[in-house]
Amino acid sequence: MAAGLAVAACNPAPTQPTEPAHEKHLTEKLIAQRIMYCDDGARADVDFIDDGLKMAVTWLPNGRTEILRAQRTGEEFRGDQSRAVVAGGAIAFMRRGKISVCHRTPEKR
Repeated sequence: MAAGLAVAACNPAPTQPTEPAHEKHLTEKLIAQRIMYCDDGARADVDFIDDGLKMAVTWLPNGRTEILRAQRTGEEFRGDQSRAVVAGGAIAFMRRGKISVCHRTPEKR
């Protein structure tokens, strides 16, 4: 038990996001969470879930969560209302015929 406490002490607790997370049932297998700032002024809470081929996207501050899925790594994510392409630290979303290019929030050090 002491060894477990020593290991836990070496790993700092993850910082909490500044925005509320998605509903817990959508992110049970959370891989990564990012707050994205878009060139058009929009903000999105993006969670990569399960095997990384699912993305839960909530447009802030009060948007509904949409699940987008990719067939394979590197392919486009698709949902009922949106599509997304991930490249580097950016995600290009197409919603209602409009494209929003969004960038990761710089991580605090």
